[in-house]
Amino acid sequence: MPKVVDYHRPASVEEAVGLLAQPNTAVLAGGTRVNATPFAGRVVAVDLQSLGLSGIEDVGGGRLRLGATTTLQALADDPRLPDLMRTLARREAPSTMRTLATVGGTIAAGGWESELLTGFLVCDAQVELRTATGSRTVTLPELLGDCELLRGTLIVSVTLSVDGAFAAERTGRTPGDQAIVSAIARRSGAGIVSVAASGVAATPLLLTDTTTLVPPSDFRGTSEYRSHLATVLVARVRKAVGA
Repeated sequence: MPKVVDYHRPASVEEAVGLLAQPNTAVLAGGTRVNATPFAGRVVAVDLQSLGLSGIEDVGGGRLRLGATTTLQALADDPRLPDLMRTLARREAPSTMRTLATVGGTIAAGGWESELLTGFLVCDAQVELRTATGSRTVTLPELLGDCELLRGTLIVSVTLSVDGAFAAERTGRTPGDQAIVSAIARRSGAGIVSVAASGVAATPLLLTDTTTLVPPSDFRGTSEYRSHLATVLVARVRKAVGA
């Protein structure tokens, strides 16, 4: 558990990435946790509240750009997002936390059971990153697969393709519980089908098949049980979008 020993609230993105280039720094945005830091000891918190990175923008072509400090409640409330994505934002955290938790924080945390991240994956999520040396855009699978990409890096935004048809299936201990495994499919306006699942690997995954999955086990389900759920749920969502 990191211990915050100093605090900065930069007024610009340039100032923020300069601070993040220093050793033992961590991003603080929604204030729910110190996210994505490799340091187990003393850290310096860099607060993003003054950077103007919140907001949802329609960038055309069926795509929406979500600022990194946009709250999950803002996603849940915005009618430009598909109904499924708004539902996933509500499921990600209780109401008191959704007004604090952010898009960037959710991506940085990379929660393996995050249904919202699973939805982002099928929306062809492109993540804009900024460092002291410049900007780059990576796909969400790239970012989830390489935590080193976040070292000294600021998540600026994520852009999603939100056109097309969606389907989702989930299994939890109760209807209101976090899903043990979830599966989401999207057929884009161009007819391309994408499928992703949570609860089957260290982070949510885009899937081409489920035969090679070796999910982790925990008190809610063995690896074999999670693998079986993934096979069943993926088949259902693929059928629902006509794949």
